[in-house]
Amino acid sequence: MKGLVLVGDYFEDTELIATIDVLKRHNEDITLVSMMKRHEILSKCGIKYYIDKLYQDIDLDDYDFLFIPGGPGSFKILAFMNEINQAINYFYSHDKLLCAICAAPMLIGRLGYLKNKNYTVYPGFENSIIGGNYLKDQGIVQDGKIITGKSMYFSIELGLKIIEYFYGEKEKIELEKSLRQ
Repeated sequence: MKGLVLVGDYFEDTELIATIDVLKRHNEDITLVSMMKRHEILSKCGIKYYIDKLYQDIDLDDYDFLFIPGGPGSFKILAFMNEINQAINYFYSHDKLLCAICAAPMLIGRLGYLKNKNYTVYPGFENSIIGGNYLKDQGIVQDGKIITGKSMYFSIELGLKIIEYFYGEKEKIELEKSLRQ
């Protein structure tokens, strides 16, 4: 399984790091892609990260799923980029898994892709989503090929849910056990 992670400045550190850590422990092929037209990006906590590739240098068809971490960058930067809509539209129209956490589910929902679906999002961003059933008390919600997470607290669960999506519950449970040792 090959995952694409789109990152802009001021992303939520834990949402990126913890989710990717879970996936990498399962030996998944994950590519971090900068939306900032530079390899070095700045997190919400002020930490500089070096990102694998630039958006303009990738082929969306190479990936099995898309993950977008939240944080202020998702609604202050990514929300105004045509490329983020392009990527979301591509994964949705090609029936591939879409994942987002915290404020980032708003990026999917504002395009109408959560209409008639269950979802969660960081409180306050549900008003930016077209239609859908907001499950405010749920940490992680999967509805079909879309997985949404409420906040950074649920980052590990999100990684595990992605593993479950591709490999089944048994594989997820085994990975979860290994994380607790």
